[in-house]
Amino acid sequence: MRLLVITNLYPPQILGGYERSIADFARLLQHQGHTVLVLTSDTPEFLAPHPSQYAEPAIERCFSLLGQWTSQGPKWRDGELLDAIVRQNQAVLAQHLQAFCLDVCLAGNLDFLQYDAEILEQLLTAKVPVAHYLMNDKPNYDAQQIPQQSTFRLITCSDWVRENLQATGYPTETTQTIYPGADVEAFYRAELPKRDRLHIAYASMVAPYKGADVLIEALAILQAMGIEFTATIAGGSLQPDFVEALKQFVESEGMQTVQFVGALSRQKLIELYQTHNVLVFPSRFEEPFGISQIEAMAAGLTLITSGTGGAKEVVAEHGKDGLLFESENPFELAEALSFLACDADGWRTIAQAGQQRALSEFSQTKAAEQLEAVLLDLISTCLQAEQLH
Repeated sequence: MRLLVITNLYPPQILGGYERSIADFARLLQHQGHTVLVLTSDTPEFLAPHPSQYAEPAIERCFSLLGQWTSQGPKWRDGELLDAIVRQNQAVLAQHLQAFCLDVCLAGNLDFLQYDAEILEQLLTAKVPVAHYLMNDKPNYDAQQIPQQSTFRLITCSDWVRENLQATGYPTETTQTIYPGADVEAFYRAELPKRDRLHIAYASMVAPYKGADVLIEALAILQAMGIEFTATIAGGSLQPDFVEALKQFVESEGMQTVQFVGALSRQKLIELYQTHNVLVFPSRFEEPFGISQIEAMAAGLTLITSGTGGAKEVVAEHGKDGLLFESENPFELAEALSFLACDADGWRTIAQAGQQRALSEFSQTKAAEQLEAVLLDLISTCLQAEQLH
């Protein structure tokens, strides 16, 4: 098939897991023999490499964004400029629709690419079937604006996102969940990490909503309990003051075994996991999913997660393939960490089960095959509709 991918950011310009997942899908689908064209923006301030064993598809950084991400949150352009950018993006898309004879479109993160649902409607009006892969708690259009055509399909990254959409009035009769998957083969380690002491990793945006401060407080509790540990805080941030406050707290508590290493590439993250045995995912907001959990589990790290939103679906059973703790509760997190430190056999059993679950349930290959089936089904639906007319 000839596949058009539309998304607001695309590697090596990245804010988070959404961009990485869409890129992984585009690369894998091209590797499977499909022709892929990616339309995205050019936002070099978010430069972060995302290498892959698969070749990059054709990329056109031709869209302009309708706003920007700031430390205070998303900020839209002013009214007249906003309207001009909307018209410009529509004209750019029309040109590519004419030049690239496509079969189907995979839409990724459309934040700041459309104001309502104008890009989706433009594609569907041009008789292009669209699958919108959603990795946020909801799309950037209201339930009343969701396309009604049979050639539109909404795909969610977790059951939690799908159920949240249904609870907020979005029609979900044809919606299905496809877990985004992770590059588990790249992260996999045949030998589980040593469990001589707790070597704790945090790998996410360093921001209040991600709960980095909850982990730091739990580490202070561990230190007061006399439990030995090292900890590495990996991740970029749009809030340098928050990061500095965490560093000052660490210094004031004398936690010399805690280090901050900033944003890491995929290869550097693989190397980080080779020297750690626990991943803490302490998010306090409702996560749509949480791919870093899968990557760490594939590497043999034991996952301790707050399990908010779709993140809870990564752990099949608390105490079996991972550990859950109450969000925003550093005492319960410290208890989970101390449990591992005091039970080496139980720790190993959980790590083994978690690794097996990551490999069997959350591979990129499995996710790409499921997505490919949806795209082909949409193409078939579109052809049938044309034949009826």
